[in-house]
Amino acid sequence: MENRLNWIIFLVIAFLIMIGHAYFFSSPPPETQEQNSTSAQSTTTPSANQATPATDFDNFDTEPDPFKEADTAPKGTLVTVDAPLYKGIIDTAGARFVSWELKNYKASANGDGKELVNLYSDVNPGFNAQLLIKGIDVPEFIPYRFSGGSNVNVSEGATVELDFTWTSPEGIRVNNIFELDSSTYLVKQRFEIKNSSGDLIQEKVLVNWLGQLIAEGRSGGDSKAFIAQVSDSVERVDSEPDETEQYKGVINWFGYSEKYFMSSFLPQTGAETVIKLTPSGKEGEVFSQFSYPASSIPSGKSSLKTWEVYIGPLEAIYLKPIGYDLDEAINYGWFGFLARPMLKFLEWLNSYFHNYGISIIVITIIIRALFFPLTAKSMVSMKKMALKTEKIKPEMDALKEKYKDDKAKQNSELMALYSKHGINPLSQLGGCLPLLIQFPVFIAIYDILRHSIDLRHSPFLWIPDLSQPDMLFMIPYIDIPFRLLPIIMGAAWFLSQKMTPMSTAMGGDQMQLQMKLMQYMPIIFVFLFWNLPSGLVLYWTVSNILSIAQQVYVNRKVAGLQGG
Repeated sequence: MENRLNWIIFLVIAFLIMIGHAYFFSSPPPETQEQNSTSAQSTTTPSANQATPATDFDNFDTEPDPFKEADTAPKGTLVTVDAPLYKGIIDTAGARFVSWELKNYKASANGDGKELVNLYSDVNPGFNAQLLIKGIDVPEFIPYRFSGGSNVNVSEGATVELDFTWTSPEGIRVNNIFELDSSTYLVKQRFEIKNSSGDLIQEKVLVNWLGQLIAEGRSGGDSKAFIAQVSDSVERVDSEPDETEQYKGVINWFGYSEKYFMSSFLPQTGAETVIKLTPSGKEGEVFSQFSYPASSIPSGKSSLKTWEVYIGPLEAIYLKPIGYDLDEAINYGWFGFLARPMLKFLEWLNSYFHNYGISIIVITIIIRALFFPLTAKSMVSMKKMALKTEKIKPEMDALKEKYKDDKAKQNSELMALYSKHGINPLSQLGGCLPLLIQFPVFIAIYDILRHSIDLRHSPFLWIPDLSQPDMLFMIPYIDIPFRLLPIIMGAAWFLSQKMTPMSTAMGGDQMQLQMKLMQYMPIIFVFLFWNLPSGLVLYWTVSNILSIAQQVYVNRKVAGLQGG
């Protein structure tokens, strides 16, 4: 019975390790959605060569042709907008964003710093607001006119409006007005349709957006995903679906996110609507489409739709004031309830130390101090148990020799011997308890380092970016990066483990095998941590060094008790 219990404990620990490995190193599977009013529902798959989804026209009698093959090149006059936080380019054809550089964020921690993060480019422009009018041919990319010149400056403290206008031969006038505020990454838009045709018209506005998807393994790296909040549920998709998916509910926002940045459309309808996500037929690309409800406009009247667009960093200080739960776009992982306050505490520490490497070291010391009573108690218990085991080792060896041909009897006699001397074999695994309790903290720290833009490009010693793995050089001939920090971490862990009492004399062969396997954990974790963010490895390295100090303290304390 004891052997069976030992195996159960061992399998639980192994299962936790496998789950941790899968969490960190495997690419998360595509999102799956239940079929209900607030989640995704599958629809008919488009043909393989269809580059864009067919539109849904509700009460329109005739359905226009599906979108043509995606053409992302600018088609009109380019208008450059220069603001304190960004420098953008808008194409008058469709009034689309074709470039949007963030002035406060470099594209790389290395280099001369001239290249900035650009959330749009000529190959991946922003959304297109397509106007559909029954019986009237409206270009897919409306050829707006802009009278404000090709360069617009938004000075500090100013708000500027850009009015893009177009009038159809039938007398339908469209004003697509951008409101740019120098103090925010948010762009407000008003889309007004004025009917001077002399007839009642039926109109509908679709928001079409071609985006890129790049799945990210837990080991880090760049990623791009479609992201939306649908009726308080955040949907993330980082690989193209096999068929069209639709998300039905109150759409607070949707768009595309990178690791630390996002461009998002906020419809401001407050009504239940639908987003369709359709594979483009090209690997790593999807079309998202949002549809405003159709409406009728009498002659001489107008219709106004408003929306907002956020193009900036995934940072709570910018997202939270916008509302609409836009800060939920920041992915804090499984233990977000721990990650959020820990991030605030880490930021508070950094306000004093002005270096996130030092701040990580300090927060590690604080965390280990909080867990020290539990850790010390466990370590003292293990040390005492190891000393007791050494004293009865001759009796244990005699029993093993006496019953070497009868394992059941051998185990039974060993258990009786342990009981006689007050020894619990399972206490040898008790040292794992503090590790398991700290596991949620470890995951929370990992998600902070993985998603917090504050740690992006934060240097420490030889490490230029704590959110990325450290690298001193590439190993010749095999092109594998040499990383010093994981090696230091493994060495500290190995030394800590050598100082930790783990008697292999206890128990049967199974228990001894389990304990020997634990001795290889530092080597295994060096490989597991090889491609993880260096800030996380720094946290674990410092934690292992503190374990050495704790073990020295425990050894002296137990020696003092034995002497007494």
